[in-house]
Amino acid sequence: MGEERQIGDADLMDIARDEARARALRKSLQRLADNSSGNSALQEMAREVLSGRVGLREALRVGAYSDALGERIAQARREYEEQSPEDRERQRAEAERYLEAQRTEIEQERREAAERSRAAQQRARHSGHDWKL
Repeated sequence: MGEERQIGDADLMDIARDEARARALRKSLQRLADNSSGNSALQEMAREVLSGRVGLREALRVGAYSDALGERIAQARREYEEQSPEDRERQRAEAERYLEAQRTEIEQERREAAERSRAAQQRARHSGHDWKL
């Protein structure tokens, strides 16, 4: 049995509209899918979305998924409202740092891919494959 297809960051751009947020969303879905102690409906939804079997917008139209997500959002909202202004600001700053780290990671991957591409072009150019005597 082979490994199941996984969506990439680009598959979430229509919702996230930003590469760093798309990556953060994909990673959140992965954590949710792997969290065996969490809500089973949300875990199933995350697995379905990550596999590409269902889009995120589509998944949110499924009653069990939207109900579970609504409960989780309400819980998060209550927790947020109970925080002090300092804790809220600290959380906002952490979120900004996390998104900046995602941007850095994306740029690093681009540089590495460009370097691999240049190296492959160099090897192809110097392979001697089309030399004739």
